[in-house]
Amino acid sequence: MEKPIIYSQFKGKPKEALLHLCKTQKGECPDAFYRKDIGYVDFVWGKPNDKNGKGGFGLSHILTDHSDEIKDFNIDPIDFILLVLNFGKLNTSGKKNRIYLEGKDFRLIVTTEWLGAERNLLLTAFDLRPISRKNPKRAKEMNKASKR
Repeated sequence: MEKPIIYSQFKGKPKEALLHLCKTQKGECPDAFYRKDIGYVDFVWGKPNDKNGKGGFGLSHILTDHSDEIKDFNIDPIDFILLVLNFGKLNTSGKKNRIYLEGKDFRLIVTTEWLGAERNLLLTAFDLRPISRKNPKRAKEMNKASKR
């Protein structure tokens, strides 16, 4: 496994860290974001989902696999991520080793363990809107199929 490039100059500079990862499309920015109730969060470029829709993580995954959903909110994806990180409601009652930062319609997930080590790492994002709101065409197709 290739050792990641570490960009430590972005500690406490979340927007700069995210923009740098977008530019370089590789590496990690440890302690890039801080929130009093969860501590520091690392940002990694990561990778998008594979062809089966599995295995994605990090900023690459969020931008590749969830940016269309984010764009529905009429906000730049980087600004959106920062908004949810800063103001999302903290929820730790889900899966073990997960911190959920939630708004009404969206969730960011921070893992507290990565590759066997304790580490707060921005992992992924989820659209919480019902399918009918986030993809009306797909909802219509599913509705037709269920009536057959």
